[in-house]
Amino acid sequence: MHGIVFIVNEIETADCRTPRPYRLRTTIQHYNWGNRNDQAFIAHLLGITPEKDQPFAELWMGIHPNAPSLVIDPENGIQALSTWLALKPDERLNLNDPAGSSGELPYLFKVLSAGQALSIQAHPNKVQAKHLHQNAPQHYPDDNHKPEIAIAIDHLDALVGFISEKEFESLLSSTPELDSLLKLNSNEAPDLRTAVLDLLKLSQDQPVQVHTCISTLQHRLSQKTDPTESESLFLEQIKFSGTQDIGLLFLFFLNRLYLGPGEAVYLPPGVPHAYLNGNIIECMANSDNVVRLGLTKKYCDSQALSDILVFNTETDFRVQTTDDGFLKEYLSPTSEFRVKSLNLLQGESRAFSFRSTLTLFLLIEGEISLKWGTQKSSCICVYRRGNSFITPANLKQFSIQAKSHSKLFLVDIPASP
Repeated sequence: MHGIVFIVNEIETADCRTPRPYRLRTTIQHYNWGNRNDQAFIAHLLGITPEKDQPFAELWMGIHPNAPSLVIDPENGIQALSTWLALKPDERLNLNDPAGSSGELPYLFKVLSAGQALSIQAHPNKVQAKHLHQNAPQHYPDDNHKPEIAIAIDHLDALVGFISEKEFESLLSSTPELDSLLKLNSNEAPDLRTAVLDLLKLSQDQPVQVHTCISTLQHRLSQKTDPTESESLFLEQIKFSGTQDIGLLFLFFLNRLYLGPGEAVYLPPGVPHAYLNGNIIECMANSDNVVRLGLTKKYCDSQALSDILVFNTETDFRVQTTDDGFLKEYLSPTSEFRVKSLNLLQGESRAFSFRSTLTLFLLIEGEISLKWGTQKSSCICVYRRGNSFITPANLKQFSIQAKSHSKLFLVDIPASP
């Protein structure tokens, strides 16, 4: 990986030890759906030559125990980020919450690079997460909720939220195989919510009938010369999932969403979604809780889904932004994180001041110098593409200057209301 260059001006009077920025050492997750070879965005971002056919799915930045980050501290060596924060939370994490935070970073920051579809999933709210963790910790590893935001680096093709009741009625008329499956135990036409919960139950109680429905549907759609977008997605995904996966039918129940560079979507608890393809920045509350609906061989919890799924089909999940010319903020209602992007042309700079919480940065393009200290006694770090670093809460002001056209994503903790 690329290293960091440290420059000290007037070293005899400068104190560059603390407070100062710190480089992170992060963890790659090689889930099978990740991009590979020439398409391995994360490998190329980090300057790694990917091994042949090895998937590079996610890069994690945070304190989650599944893939914790390390701090490279020039004074004290390499430490776990969680340990480093807990030693001085009132200086390093949050100046305004010295007692309450106890060094716990409340968010998990990621790069996600999907070459194939992820499982269709939803996340519990805080009350539901505590209940799930207490009753099935083997499936739900923590008791936290997981609201999240996804920002397209180049693009994102995704399924987000349920279709409308009118679209569902049209789906049943045009898909007799699905209509017949849903009428196995009742002749009445179900509404959308009833249909989803019935399919979850059928997948457990009557898997042969589900398999027959999917196989019959595949046979008919493969003969069509002009399949719809949803039908084409079904035929594509069945190559990976086989004919037993109930998620193949849920593909027809979800809205397709396309994001271009810099566009974002916010996913509150209970909203079903699946990322199909693309490279994104993702930020969420510090949790790895996932309740799956399908497109997976992992555990699908129909009982939990009946409690947590949200059927509000009128919501627009796209994220609004504010922009000051350099810094763009992605607006979301979460108390755990606030995500921004910083775009600088060569030679441009942006000052950061009046800070009170830790900020985590990821440089996805270019090269920057970060300057702190005073005009007479200043210090500079140089970071390059793929570097991630933090500025602690007590580094109250600094500036970032682009040595070449640079783009960064950053996340901090919103101020308490």
